[in-house]
Amino acid sequence: MKVTPKTIVIDLFITIVVWYLFLLWFKPHVPSEDPGTITLVAAFTAVPAAATFWLCLQMFKVTLLHQRKLKQEKQG
Repeated sequence: MKVTPKTIVIDLFITIVVWYLFLLWFKPHVPSEDPGTITLVAAFTAVPAAATFWLCLQMFKVTLLHQRKLKQEKQG
């Protein structure tokens, strides 16, 4: 599994979707009455959560690749 423009775009798309889901999840927890402030605070709060997801996604891909490589070496 190599890093290609296609895999970068796919990972970026998935991360943006996850960021949006975190945004929706965090909105009810912002202590404000102003809708603009609520969205802004929830959006900025969702950034580190989405970044953590991206990092976990990258670690999962590396681990999966390593496991496949070990399985091929064992069979071959």
